[in-house]
Amino acid sequence: MFFAYYYASAEQHTRARDTLDAIVSGELSFGPLFTTQAVLSELATLLRRKSTHDEAIRAVTEIHDSGSFNRLVVDRATFDRALEQFEQYDDQTISFVDHTTAVLAAERDIDHVLGFDADFQTLGFTRVPVDTGLTDT
Repeated sequence: MFFAYYYASAEQHTRARDTLDAIVSGELSFGPLFTTQAVLSELATLLRRKSTHDEAIRAVTEIHDSGSFNRLVVDRATFDRALEQFEQYDDQTISFVDHTTAVLAAERDIDHVLGFDADFQTLGFTRVPVDTGLTDT
């Protein structure tokens, strides 16, 4: 979701912008919002490759400094559970970051994930906005 939000050439850019802005403003009631250092690291890497270094810094700093996102820490136990899950899905190409996100979400009884990635559906989550029927926000 973050990549599509910040990368104007992304196929889902407008949808990501509309959805996330509506959630942050309270127009859509999905929350609280969480992210991790790993997600922000992945975002910085993708934006650096597809856009510019300045855009990567701006995006990560904006999210990091935002009061809208709770940043979760990946401790050893969470990492270990993510690794176990990663091993179990050996027939899939799901990223380790996505497995870690799934473990953190499951630990908090979160069943909705912001994103367009079908991997989260494979992991048993409802993707916002894709699986929620939200077409316009």
